[in-house]
Amino acid sequence: MKFDVYGNFLKSLPAILICLLVPQSLSAQISNPKGELEAVDNERIWAQTLRGNHFNEFWNYQFYLNDGMTVHIVFSAVGFGSLKSPVTGVKVSVFNFDDEIYQLSREYSLDKLQQDRENYVFRPNPERELYFRGELPNELTIRIRTSKNDNLYDIELHLSNIANGVQLGDGSYQVNGEEIGIVTHIPYAEVSGYVAMNEVRKNVSGTAYMDHTFQDETTTKLMDSGYRFVSHQDADNWDLIYFMLPDASTNNQTIGYRIVNQEGEITSYKVSRILQKVESEAFGKNIGRIVEVDIGGEQSIRILRTKDHEKFSIFDELGWPARQAARRFLGGEVIDFRGEALLMEQGHKPKKGYYNFFLVD
Repeated sequence: MKFDVYGNFLKSLPAILICLLVPQSLSAQISNPKGELEAVDNERIWAQTLRGNHFNEFWNYQFYLNDGMTVHIVFSAVGFGSLKSPVTGVKVSVFNFDDEIYQLSREYSLDKLQQDRENYVFRPNPERELYFRGELPNELTIRIRTSKNDNLYDIELHLSNIANGVQLGDGSYQVNGEEIGIVTHIPYAEVSGYVAMNEVRKNVSGTAYMDHTFQDETTTKLMDSGYRFVSHQDADNWDLIYFMLPDASTNNQTIGYRIVNQEGEITSYKVSRILQKVESEAFGKNIGRIVEVDIGGEQSIRILRTKDHEKFSIFDELGWPARQAARRFLGGEVIDFRGEALLMEQGHKPKKGYYNFFLVD
């Protein structure tokens, strides 16, 4: 089968393949926001970039549940200019459900996106049970009911005791003159509900985290890799790290942050560059096993990858010819890696948590 990557084939590509392209080599000009940690207006949870020819927007939910189960749900809205009509959608990954991993992605025309501010509902398609609903920080519910490959996904998770959303300064990061917005809407929350696969239903409880990344232009073209680490002990003790390394970054400069709650006192740091990265193999790819970063004030921290759970790429859903054509046209593949990790800091005990890295391969 032949593919016209400039025609019908390109239009059929999933959104995530196009919005996270491998970058062209540029001399990156990088800066974190000015100012300190600020509270977030609840209005910021809605899409911030549905304008212009290009935009990318992601609401990244992570759930750490009992019995070692984790659930990742990423809502999205993406515009491509002339390459493809804009779309909205969701990616879902369930790890360690009866020792199995379940993954799916769904995509719909952007004109189906429902943002009901009066009832606090974000829904990619009003005809589908795929949404998040609730007024932060009071409450929030995630609902997923859909099927793939004869597997029925039925997920309902309720968040409570939600920490107030925060951002560094105005939440605007600069990469080569383009702005990337990053907001941490849910630093910490308690979660309960159920996860059901086919006829098997499990009641779950645990904690949740959510960040929101957005840009008016295709700024993720500039990225080499991204790194998240989340450690939740309780409502007054948690540690969050999220930073990205642009391609062709001078001296491994990064954009991102570390936000720490220790005994109810919250402090923040700007992650300015990677000092050291030692790689090891995960699912056939070399990714950071030890990543040490500069957080200012002559301080550094290290993320140590300890256990790999899963790899997730939308390319995995393509057949070999389509996959090769996509790689040639897009220049590469964006792959998510998730698992367990330790946070190492001089003078402190190691903190156990979860990593979520992405690599542009």
